[in-house]
Amino acid sequence: MKRSIIALLMAALCLTATACSGSSADAEKAAAEMAAKMEDSLKKAEAEAKAAEAKANEAAAAAPAEKPAEPAPAAAEPSAEMKDFLGGFGSSDQVEAALKKHGVEGLETGDMEMYDLKEPKVVATNGACYDFEAKAGMTVRTYEVCWAEGKINKVTDKGMR
Repeated sequence: MKRSIIALLMAALCLTATACSGSSADAEKAAAEMAAKMEDSLKKAEAEAKAAEAKANEAAAAAPAEKPAEPAPAAAEPSAEMKDFLGGFGSSDQVEAALKKHGVEGLETGDMEMYDLKEPKVVATNGACYDFEAKAGMTVRTYEVCWAEGKINKVTDKGMR
């Protein structure tokens, strides 16, 4: 492509010089020669581009097919208590009420009740513990809650993103 541009510039320069210094026959001859050179350069560039594309296609065909990525394991189905707990979310007052309803006496909540938590969803499970995410304004907060005997006995604030 650079060669084609350079050839065009050279042709323009030659035509200008010839037109300013000689006869129109000389100018026409020089223009015809430059046009032929430019056409040859263009054909060569197109052939090189086709060869490069063919080589790339050949390499892609020869490469072993990539195995599709394994889908992420689905989170286990949360317990009925966990569903009920998350179903109580919304305003900070609703989160506080859900914690009081489902938590053991004196539960350390990690200040979860300070946030309006909306659209909670379980993202991971580990035995009786669930990791969930919920929208809190412009952020998404993540918590782990663990259950024992039908009550939340541990809350871990895993931060926000």
